[in-house]
Amino acid sequence: MQTRSLGNHWRKGVAALAAAVLATQVGTAIAQDEPETSEALDQLGNDLFAELLFNNQGTGFAIACSVCHAIGESVPGKPERYYADHTPTSLTANRETTERNAQTLADAARAEVFGWDGAYDSMEDMILDKLVGKQYGWNDEDRAEGMDNAAYVLLNEGHNAISGVPYLDQFQEVYGLDLESLPRPEVAAAAARALADYTRTLSYTMTARWDAFAEQNRFRKEPNDGEDMLNYAASIESRIFNQEGRNLIRRPEGFTETAYEGFKTFFRAFDVESVGNCVRCHVPPTFSDYALHGTGAGDFKTPPLRNLARTDPYLHDGSAATLEDAIRAHMALAEAADSEQEGVDPLFGEINITDADIEPLVLFLQMLDEVGPENFRHYLINFE
Repeated sequence: MQTRSLGNHWRKGVAALAAAVLATQVGTAIAQDEPETSEALDQLGNDLFAELLFNNQGTGFAIACSVCHAIGESVPGKPERYYADHTPTSLTANRETTERNAQTLADAARAEVFGWDGAYDSMEDMILDKLVGKQYGWNDEDRAEGMDNAAYVLLNEGHNAISGVPYLDQFQEVYGLDLESLPRPEVAAAAARALADYTRTLSYTMTARWDAFAEQNRFRKEPNDGEDMLNYAASIESRIFNQEGRNLIRRPEGFTETAYEGFKTFFRAFDVESVGNCVRCHVPPTFSDYALHGTGAGDFKTPPLRNLARTDPYLHDGSAATLEDAIRAHMALAEAADSEQEGVDPLFGEINITDADIEPLVLFLQMLDEVGPENFRHYLINFE
């Protein structure tokens, strides 16, 4: 894949550095058992996530993790985000656009490879490459300077705008690590590790109307370990048949009949029409298998589908402004797979939907938007 080959030499170097750091005494200190989720780690992660000084200060645009992976009402007048941004493709510190849409970071640690194209073998590798690469305004020839800058920020002038606690103190508390005793590349790698550990704490709440619906009707919320997805889909269809036959289907308030039809299409992997086959790749509970699938324009990882209203636009290049657009893009991939277009995953060819299925699917996908605890309790006890 083109995106995997670009900068591949550097990425191998980053991976080698991270491996070397983790193999040293210092590396062992931060790579042993995962640090317990604690207020100290949360504080450190929040500070690093919002740190504006990692970027090349010669650029005109300040970048931080939180710029592309925002939470809540990050931009006045625009809808809430869920660790994503508002643009089709993200901006770099040089105000250039990347080739990728910012994915949500929720439950990103479930993946075995990282980045849309799976270019990174670990979250640490990916984050370190971002901190000292194009995203933060460092060109290929500037990578060493970017590494030095990342270390300088932690050792000297990180603004710590949220907590006000020096990074030296925070790394000592969270990891028992003396940053001043380390070579600068290892300090930068420690920053990437801390950000990775913090990112691993970001997860979905599993409090959508779908979750209430599954609980009310005793649908299995996810496949068993190692279960074939066709078997899981068949078990859902069997449960639907059983519940409908006894008129026992319950739908939380707002989970309309049309959304229910979309649910059946989404999970249907058999029959001859209205077969979404979506569940084969969009696997509950996060609705992703985190695997790479060929699109004819490259192999890209299945994105999760929760909180889609807070992560638009969609697809790896942000080319789908709406859920309708995203579904139509999959219908086009189904046609491409049927015609055996090179590089297109044959799984797409098992999608068999028409325009009539789009609205029900969109309404079902909206049932994956998560709500607060009180609203979720309301959905659990109030059904149609």
